[in-house]
Amino acid sequence: MRLPVARLAWRSLWRSKRRTLLMASSIAFGVAAIVFGQSLLSSFQRQMVDKSTGVFTGHLQVQAKDATDRKFPDKLLEAPERFKALFAADPRVAAAGTRLLLTALLHSAASSRGALVVGVEPEDEKRLSLIPGYLKTGRYVSGPRDIVIGRRLASTLDLRLGERVVVMSQGPDGVMQSELFRLSGILDTGSVTFDGQIAYVRLDAAQGLKGRPGQASQVVAKLKDSRRTDEAAADLGFRLGDPRAALFTYEQLDSEVVGIKRFQDAFWVVISLVILLVVWLGILNTVSMSFFERIREFGVMRAIGARPSLLVSLLLAEALFLGALGAVLGLALGRGLIAWFGSEGLRLPVGQALAYFMPFDDRVFLRPVWGQHLRAAAAAAGVSVLAAVGPALRVLRLRVTEALRYL
Repeated sequence: MRLPVARLAWRSLWRSKRRTLLMASSIAFGVAAIVFGQSLLSSFQRQMVDKSTGVFTGHLQVQAKDATDRKFPDKLLEAPERFKALFAADPRVAAAGTRLLLTALLHSAASSRGALVVGVEPEDEKRLSLIPGYLKTGRYVSGPRDIVIGRRLASTLDLRLGERVVVMSQGPDGVMQSELFRLSGILDTGSVTFDGQIAYVRLDAAQGLKGRPGQASQVVAKLKDSRRTDEAAADLGFRLGDPRAALFTYEQLDSEVVGIKRFQDAFWVVISLVILLVVWLGILNTVSMSFFERIREFGVMRAIGARPSLLVSLLLAEALFLGALGAVLGLALGRGLIAWFGSEGLRLPVGQALAYFMPFDDRVFLRPVWGQHLRAAAAAAGVSVLAAVGPALRVLRLRVTEALRYL
């Protein structure tokens, strides 16, 4: 854009300050709405993934290749410690641990209830999982006969700290086996599923109950940076050294979370397009009105020698400046909202719905996603220019004699 055209376009833009400020404000509110929505969606999804990987799946898992259920593997790994060592040696891995999952029946003196029993290595689990942080009373699994359950399950079984609970599960030969445990801790995750259907014991105790010493359902890894999940999976997958084992990412294991993310992303694309369409219609209306008001002006400019291309450039430059002004104001407004809710948090009722399945905070703390925000601002500026294309093309067909007679 030539400097004289840009200067003239900027001056023309402010000949009607009220109209310019009104349109810039409408663009700004549209951009701010998109920016706020982008941050909200990204922050919500980040928390959802962090919770899902933090309480159950981890970022990476090694499982038996022939398992038919990836979330709750029905086949066991032989010598899982070698896979744990592989994870531990990788600088991208923050923590790794071995788990054994089994379905069992828990009996107390008052009642009984089915549950998923998870055998864990306590010290590894404290670095790997968020679950130990939800301990309400007592201590996490430490002794060979310790068991930790959620408050709902403890209430159902009418159990208190130190009381005994019998865990029954089917052994490898199909015979029911039972072990006596003492309740060492009670969790309060806020999740109906985790508080009412899951129990934690030591890995060796679970192996004894299952009759599978030295075996495990999964070896789980937590990465320092979740954005490197695919990279780490591709690298470590080649180094497993066992054709009976396979490595999976959390996205391959947790189809529910992936499905929710995809639906939200698609829905927000539609909402963003609707907002941009409304902005475009508003700008189109304003630019069209401005064009009719300035027909005589354009005729005079043509009469004194201005080329049609100059007038087209002028209109497009005005629209670009208007869109850029609105986009900058929208970024500032959206960033202010993000900063506020990043500090105070935003309560979302949907968090309570998700908390049924996994621990989920009732507040989402927003963070900026600058790549997405800048694309939204650029789209708003582009929409502004697009709205001016029609009037600009009409300038090319403008006859000087008719324009000069226009009132």
